[in-house]
Amino acid sequence: MQYRTTDSSDLGPIYTGRKVFDAHGLALGTITDVVYADGEYEPQYLVVDPGMLRRSHYVPTAGAAQTDTGDIVVAWDRDWFRLSPPASGRPVLTGRQRRDLAVHYAAR
Repeated sequence: MQYRTTDSSDLGPIYTGRKVFDAHGLALGTITDVVYADGEYEPQYLVVDPGMLRRSHYVPTAGAAQTDTGDIVVAWDRDWFRLSPPASGRPVLTGRQRRDLAVHYAAR
């Protein structure tokens, strides 16, 4: 996975606050957090808040790209994203959460 980052900190690229769009250009929401795999520095999942009193969901970074304006485009459509397991609000995924997400996103 390659991201072309336009801004960063000492800890690496900044993803929070960026808008996320699906492969069809439909808005999914705004990144509120990033989940990393154990011992790695590349993000594995983005926590995306769709707003309007909807729960945040995880979306994998696999296949994601960054636009010239800094927005993130993911390989998943909006309907599939909305059916994904909701975000728990914790910065680390449990083993069960990882399995549930892997099963959900592999089914498409």
